[in-house]
Amino acid sequence: MKTYILLFLLPVSFLFVNTGFAESRKIIKPPVQLKNAATAYRNSGANAFLPTLFHKQLASGEQQSMLAKTNILRTVEKVYGNFVGLEMVDVIRVSDSTHIVFFILKYQRGPLYGVITTYQLKSRSSKRITGFKIHTEVSQIIPTQLLANVGSDQAK
Repeated sequence: MKTYILLFLLPVSFLFVNTGFAESRKIIKPPVQLKNAATAYRNSGANAFLPTLFHKQLASGEQQSMLAKTNILRTVEKVYGNFVGLEMVDVIRVSDSTHIVFFILKYQRGPLYGVITTYQLKSRSSKRITGFKIHTEVSQIIPTQLLANVGSDQAK
């Protein structure tokens, strides 16, 4: 009986190794604005995250929206604890100028999922953040098709 179990487990374990389950995801570098915003958040708190992320890009009427989203970060901190870091999930290239960036803001007791849209004109060297959304539920931020690929064809 033990021989049969061993003969079954060896091919199954080989299948997991070859399909990428045992491998880590590819390394994705965050956009400079997102990396700087995470550093500012870790060093100076929630109030520093969005101003650093958008870095002088906000229109005058967007201050209320920024305040509301900063309040969301503070609420998350009350439940999940202190912010501890940033993890990249994936980047989708929509076009040469536009990318959708999925990330996780890590807290002591849980993740906050986020997505930004970046836009870059060829004549300019820096990217602009043109969209931003965060949520505690992964399905509200990361498309299910992308989640289905986590650990499989994204690895290597």
